[in-house]
Amino acid sequence: MEYTHEELTQNHEFYFQWHITEKCNLRCKHCYHESYNSKDELTSSQLDLAFFKMEQALKKWDIKGSASITGGEPFLRREDMFRIATMMDNSSNFSYYDILTNGSLITDENLARLATLSSLRRVQLSLESPFAKTNDTIRGPGSFENTLEAIHKLKCRGFQVSVMMTVTKVNQYDFPEMIELLAKEKVDAMAVERFIPEGSGSSICDMMLSREETKRFYELVYNIGIKEKRIKVLMHRPLFALLDENDSSVGAMCSVGNNALTIMHDGTIYPCRRLPIAIGNIIKDGIFKPWYDSNILWSVRNKSKIKGKCGKCDLLPLCRGCRAMAYWVNGDYLGEDPHCWKEMKVSTN
Repeated sequence: MEYTHEELTQNHEFYFQWHITEKCNLRCKHCYHESYNSKDELTSSQLDLAFFKMEQALKKWDIKGSASITGGEPFLRREDMFRIATMMDNSSNFSYYDILTNGSLITDENLARLATLSSLRRVQLSLESPFAKTNDTIRGPGSFENTLEAIHKLKCRGFQVSVMMTVTKVNQYDFPEMIELLAKEKVDAMAVERFIPEGSGSSICDMMLSREETKRFYELVYNIGIKEKRIKVLMHRPLFALLDENDSSVGAMCSVGNNALTIMHDGTIYPCRRLPIAIGNIIKDGIFKPWYDSNILWSVRNKSKIKGKCGKCDLLPLCRGCRAMAYWVNGDYLGEDPHCWKEMKVSTN
């Protein structure tokens, strides 16, 4: 079994990160969730309505959609997760979707059901380190071996597998060994995200990288990802454009107000999951009202409102910094990305 889906470009894609539940069977220290009780979780029929409203928007805009079906742990709403996936399979408006899971519920039965999904691009798992002790300090005892077992099961059945690593001071030097491990396990792709101290992660604020550490880490990821190419390293993130603004395989503008929305377990719409400022509810408001009426989104879209060196940067059209990182560190989603290491030229006029 081989899954191949042509990758959409940012200009030809609208992306939904869909958290169908807040329930989770793990308690990772860096998690952006504050609560795991999934209060006011959408019912099955409301999930269907939410999907209809997403399709309505994609059809009106004449653009292809992609999605990440996630949680919490989406397999804790297994029947709803598979029903949503099947609806996306049957939709002419969605090109593909990923399922983001911690992997602990990847059973033979669930693998068999996943194999029936035609538009599933990848199953994404999280691993914080190639070393069990480091990973399990963050994600909980036994999670390292459980994740590797999930990778084995998925790869044996021919699925495309990606791994997400959230970088902190604890694991910032583990990337080369991580690549070695994932290449050995025949993982198809890897992505890295900066730790943002929100939700449960607010208790470990001191684990966030400094600007200098971010620069060193991004340069390391770029050099290994571009030059060695043992596995596909996904670098479509803000700040990567600083490493090579002419390389279309690295860097991307922050998606806020651009080509993405996050749908939460209760239908609340966020600009992105790491910028948890409600701009509407998909059940009450649909997609169009939040997208066109949100002052937050229009402020971010207006380049003249971006503050600090981000607003003065010649790479603004390629990057714009991470609006969520600016929000959590500066208290202002229009502020500059505190991890940007670019030296700005000082005017002599």
